[in-house]
Amino acid sequence: MRTLDTLFYALDGVRERKFRFALNIIGILIGGAAITSLLAITQGVNRDISEQMELLGPTTIAITPGGFGIGGKGLLTMRDLERVRRIPHVAVATPIIDRAATVTIGGRTGVVSIVGIIPEEYLRVIRNIEVAEGRFIRRSDMAAAVLGSNIAQPPGEEEPIAEVGSRIITMIKTEEGVKKATFRVAGILEETGGAFIVSPDDVIYISLRSAQQLFDMGNEINRIAVEADSMEKVEYVVDAIEEELGEGVLVISAGFVRETVGRITTSLQVLLGGVAAISLIVAGIGIVNTMTISVMERTREIGILKAVGAKNRDILLIFLSEALITGVLGGALGVLSGIFLGQAISAIAQFSFTIVLSPYITPSICLIVVLFSAVTGVLSGLYPAWRASNLNPVEALRYE
Repeated sequence: MRTLDTLFYALDGVRERKFRFALNIIGILIGGAAITSLLAITQGVNRDISEQMELLGPTTIAITPGGFGIGGKGLLTMRDLERVRRIPHVAVATPIIDRAATVTIGGRTGVVSIVGIIPEEYLRVIRNIEVAEGRFIRRSDMAAAVLGSNIAQPPGEEEPIAEVGSRIITMIKTEEGVKKATFRVAGILEETGGAFIVSPDDVIYISLRSAQQLFDMGNEINRIAVEADSMEKVEYVVDAIEEELGEGVLVISAGFVRETVGRITTSLQVLLGGVAAISLIVAGIGIVNTMTISVMERTREIGILKAVGAKNRDILLIFLSEALITGVLGGALGVLSGIFLGQAISAIAQFSFTIVLSPYITPSICLIVVLFSAVTGVLSGLYPAWRASNLNPVEALRYE
């Protein structure tokens, strides 16, 4: 038989057994959809974090108190900042105060992170901040604030709750009671997404002096953001900071975060992909069962084919073609279903848990899923096809 005739005969066999074929397709589809959606989500997380790392630049370094294990610092100090600034190849070292406060804006009250910064230094390190309305704060501002996009317009709200000129009231619990401070909104930021140091979308920025007075910090700070003068000197600066400040601090570079996240997401892809692949194995078992029954039902038909000259190889190819069609079609439909499933999971995560997931489908993911499904189909149909090809034509013709 010609290869084209073999393929057409296999298609006729599939059409004659639509229901069983559909069940096999569904089995492959479920596994393919699971693999596609899970790989797309982990790939999306990796891409989003990589994009944030690119915005911050490969020379960004964060210093936070605590470090690993016991004996970490409670807070950093301005003296620590000066020691960091004296380290060679440190282009910028800027202090950051980051504390939570109860904030009332537009009649809404909630706990918000307030970040005190030296604006011109901070913007040299954190490059993904852009003002959508108004202006950014200045070093001399004592009663001005800039709101992140999610603060000005909380997710799910149709209208913003604050605009340039709006008044915000902060309340801090102290030993003496509740301390209040009032700020005016000088600007509102563009939406940026997550970030290495802190997400600009979810904070209120005020000047460092204002934060020191508001939280009674004195010369204490929560973290230091550092910019090395070149990529080649990042590791040197990290080591120098650790040596200068001791083991009581945690020093992390953007490159270290990118590399670590990449390893984690790769491990997750392998783990989740393996779990989802079990569905395809189960589907493969279903194909073995279905095709074995099909061989038994078509024993007489196989005998007739052999009687008119079909070779064992032709019979083998007919049944393997049916298995291949099942795998390829199931894999293709699984990819399409996985794209929809990934978007559905993303929507549920954002609506129920306010977790932003951005599934990222690449051609390589689609190709891998279709190929894996095709291989699963062929391997599953191998035994039934071999059994069919080795039937004795005389006994097959006498089979009832």
